[in-house]
Amino acid sequence: MFWDFWIEEFDEKLLQKLGFEGACVFGEAKGRKIKILKGEKIIAKNGNELKKKTKSRADFLMLTNTKERLQRIAIKRCLVDGVHGFVKYPLIKEMAEKNIAVVISFNDLLKSKEPQKTIAKMKQTIKLAKKYKTPIVIVSGAKNKWELRGTSELIAFGEILGLQRNEAKKALYEFQDKIAERQKLKKEGKYVMPGVKIISKD
Repeated sequence: MFWDFWIEEFDEKLLQKLGFEGACVFGEAKGRKIKILKGEKIIAKNGNELKKKTKSRADFLMLTNTKERLQRIAIKRCLVDGVHGFVKYPLIKEMAEKNIAVVISFNDLLKSKEPQKTIAKMKQTIKLAKKYKTPIVIVSGAKNKWELRGTSELIAFGEILGLQRNEAKKALYEFQDKIAERQKLKKEGKYVMPGVKIISKD
């Protein structure tokens, strides 16, 4: 099942047409035929603000700060599920150990004033993520429905950045499915911690 894990305007029919069965929405959303998770962007000026904002009950918390100092705090303390932007070594290695995903947004390229530099940075991040087996999530990052991209476009985008086709496909569902399953277990009261769940309450 393919997910667009970062959209800000929800259009169920259009998402279905583009090949998605699930979406993580950073905004309001109501749907019947598409699975919906609630996302929240974490933007903070310092460590204290970061800690407060990551207490959110959203399904998927994504740090959007590019400041390495805040990335370090969020990653070391496992405060977020994903980090949007360019992540350097050794933080990206630690993300792999803590199952925190690097989020690559097509919209960053779409809005970039220096597309060649943006692609180069994305390629470097993907290269490091592959080396250390850090989860990779490719998204449209759409602020509105006109910026949405289809599954085939996002898969092709992943290939341009250095992923094999099967890897690019996994970037649209593998980590996302795990987040959806985690949230389902939390709602059922069966989630304990990563890798630990309650099989039966009896």
